[in-house]
Amino acid sequence: MIKHWYRRYEKTLMIIAASAALTAVLVNVDLNLVEAKLYDFRTAYGLQQRPDPNIVLVTLDHATTTALDEVSPLSLDYHTQFIEKMESFEPRGIGYLVDFNQVNQLNPELFQRDWGSRFIRAATRLQARGTSVLLGARYDVTGEVVPPFPLGTLPHAIDLVHKDGNVFAGDKVTRRTLVELNQKPVFHTRFARELGLIRPDQLPRGSFYVSEIEGRYFFFRYHGSTSGQLRYPSVSFIDVLKGNVQPGFFHGKIVLVGTISKEDWSDYTFTPYSKEPFANPKLVVHANILDSVIHDHGVLMAPGWVNGLATFAVITFVLSWVMGSSPLGGVFATIGLAIVFTAFGHLLFQVKGFWLRESQPLIGIFLGYYLTVPYRLIREYEKRWDYQRKNEILTQVEELKTNFLSLVTHDLKTPVARIQGLAEVLLRKSAQNLQDRDVETIRNIISSTEELNRFISSILELSKVESKRLQIRLESKDINQLVERSVEGYSAAARARNIRISMNLEPLFPIKIDASLIAKVINTLLDNAIKYSPSDSEVLIESRESGDWVEIAVKDHGIGMTPEEQESLFTRFYRAKNDTTVKIAGTGLGLYLTKYFIEAHRGRVEVESEKDSGSTFKIFLPIAAQAPFIPTMSKKESSYA
Repeated sequence: MIKHWYRRYEKTLMIIAASAALTAVLVNVDLNLVEAKLYDFRTAYGLQQRPDPNIVLVTLDHATTTALDEVSPLSLDYHTQFIEKMESFEPRGIGYLVDFNQVNQLNPELFQRDWGSRFIRAATRLQARGTSVLLGARYDVTGEVVPPFPLGTLPHAIDLVHKDGNVFAGDKVTRRTLVELNQKPVFHTRFARELGLIRPDQLPRGSFYVSEIEGRYFFFRYHGSTSGQLRYPSVSFIDVLKGNVQPGFFHGKIVLVGTISKEDWSDYTFTPYSKEPFANPKLVVHANILDSVIHDHGVLMAPGWVNGLATFAVITFVLSWVMGSSPLGGVFATIGLAIVFTAFGHLLFQVKGFWLRESQPLIGIFLGYYLTVPYRLIREYEKRWDYQRKNEILTQVEELKTNFLSLVTHDLKTPVARIQGLAEVLLRKSAQNLQDRDVETIRNIISSTEELNRFISSILELSKVESKRLQIRLESKDINQLVERSVEGYSAAARARNIRISMNLEPLFPIKIDASLIAKVINTLLDNAIKYSPSDSEVLIESRESGDWVEIAVKDHGIGMTPEEQESLFTRFYRAKNDTTVKIAGTGLGLYLTKYFIEAHRGRVEVESEKDSGSTFKIFLPIAAQAPFIPTMSKKESSYA
């Protein structure tokens, strides 16, 4: 029972086992680089979140350094003037993303004079009015590098822009950022908390812990256009110093101050939008990170078991489809599934911010296809070889059978004809000296030999048909003459059963036919009509021209046939099973050969019959001369009589 169950579900079990094995391999292979490129594709070519218009960028750009005849990131006196200017604009918060250690290196004495104190006093006044001020601090292998004294006394936090180097993709592209480091919030988290835009204990959506650095990360969303341009309102640092800013421009806004200098490529970084290395300013990346933190736009990664289940499902689908469909269907199914799955993952990412890893399922789809196709080809080759071997054996058996039948039937015709001839001579010379019972016996011998001779002739014809040795010899003949000759030949048999044969023959032009084969067809139809008709009935044979055809119809009033019997009427060796047919001798080959001979003339055979209401057989032969056609007959196609 177990063996039977296994055979029944063998294919399904093989597909499940193969899918599970391939899934187990893929989920343990490092495909982070491939996944990163798919992630970038979704980011660069999807619907982006709208940037928060309340985040404003102040850029230390080329125009600023040129106007001030300075180098980035400027001396402290300019930054002090800037923050003092900002007091009149009443922003909600100022995030300073300038490396003040570099500012100190440009002009250290300014930090020791009153400029440092003025900067702190201005920042303190802003904080007193409700404006949060937070300075960005650098981070190196030794830890946090705080701003130099006295600015280090102001609130500050690490403002590291993370480049994927060894944990995720290793391609130096910025996709994720720190949330906490050593249990301390980094710049964007702390700034959002101090602004009161998130709860004090709130972490961005999708945050995850990395034990190697004892910190938390999250994948942030990029906002706005994918063109690589500044997607947030911005103004040049020099315009603020000169007062070239509209009144109320900064009112209630979150201001991020940072450098964008073409002379210093460290101000730029790789992003999923980058068309070339260092195509996007770090200041823009900071704005996107802060925007994601404030509005909880983090990317939520699917758990590992979800990725494994998705991989297993798509591989199982591909294996099932490729194993059960045509090769072209397998190709379309594979490509279609890859497109649908990619579109589904893309939609989840854009609408729900849900990151379903696509690398393993997509590679699994194509690996499943390319591994299944060779297996299927091998199996189909084995089946084809097995069919070919069986076909060769069947061909040999068929040849042996044909040769045997041909030999036996040919050798039988001579003794049968001799028996028939001797019986006829004996009846003719000794009939007067024999008793009536003996005369009847001799007549039965003659009748039986005639029946046997017809059977042998049918077998010989069948042998010719199946061995394709039948030759069609067309010549112009009058169908009516063949009909009259057949009627004359069966007149005695009809009189013996008290059956009338009537003819209704229209004048016809001669047509191209094989006279011997068509004569056999007419004889078969007449013989069947007489054998299956009751006494004192009539058999009508008609001929007429019907369009492009010559039609011959043989109608009787015999036992008729059911629709089920008509379906098998032209099947080889078929005979209807009823009380009448059991009593009547027949080979079951007559109508099989009739159909074959007529189709060889490019004609057709039709039958109309009802049970106990007689039958009408019609043959149609083309009037226009056509080349003979040797049809391929199925061994299920055969006859009624």
